[in-house]
Amino acid sequence: MSRTSLKQELAALTAVTPGGVVTVDLASRVLGLPARAASVRLAALARAGWITRVRRGVYFVLPLEAPSVASTAPEDPWALANVLYAPCYIGGWTAAEHWGLTEQLFRSTFVVTTANIRVRDASHLGAVFRLVRVKRDRLTGLTAVWRRSGRVLASGPERTLIDGAVDPGWVGGVRHLAELLGAYRERPDADPHAVMRALTAQGNGAAAKRIGYLTEHVWPEAAGLVAGALAMRSAGAIKLDPHVVARGPLDTRWGLWTNVGVPETAHS
Repeated sequence: MSRTSLKQELAALTAVTPGGVVTVDLASRVLGLPARAASVRLAALARAGWITRVRRGVYFVLPLEAPSVASTAPEDPWALANVLYAPCYIGGWTAAEHWGLTEQLFRSTFVVTTANIRVRDASHLGAVFRLVRVKRDRLTGLTAVWRRSGRVLASGPERTLIDGAVDPGWVGGVRHLAELLGAYRERPDADPHAVMRALTAQGNGAAAKRIGYLTEHVWPEAAGLVAGALAMRSAGAIKLDPHVVARGPLDTRWGLWTNVGVPETAHS
């Protein structure tokens, strides 16, 4: 196939690709070719140096100004994650950053997926991903976020808080979760009822204990959320932060080993 024809096909793909990510299925639809022929075309474009292979069946269109593949990174890691780890959503600390709940910057993009992943941390084209695997029923109640690369599912502000209460490691620990809750409280659209709905839909007894305890410290006027969390408590005692070895004193009201102190900056 001529170099001119390859350029024309590259232009056709670039016009429709989300964030520069091209799959064999997408190429098959755009170029009107069977999947095997589309795969051969993508391999030819890669040999020509116009795209680079990310993994089997997934390629990335190199910017014209890129001096080398090594210096290239995807414009939007969300778009790459949306293809590599589908079905998935962007959550945890990345969602917290997106919604303005934290000024802390995390190097990796947090991806919640139902895909069969083998590693917790992965890197593609210089983009770093933190991966967690969940059951398919966790991929409900999400928010569609429109990026330049297209539509990507993410946890909304309230869902991000509850995901962090289920597993504080998703947002960098309980101390950071308290800060996120404090930041959420300051939003003009802060709604304790919306947090409670997210807790009811996606939380569990452990999450209820953590979010209720933190709400009493960070957002004491949200009495309805505190009462709802109290009603959802599970039996027995758990650690406030399960990733901290120390157990700490027991808060009998919440059934929590308070092994992490709530930051003073979170109080008001």
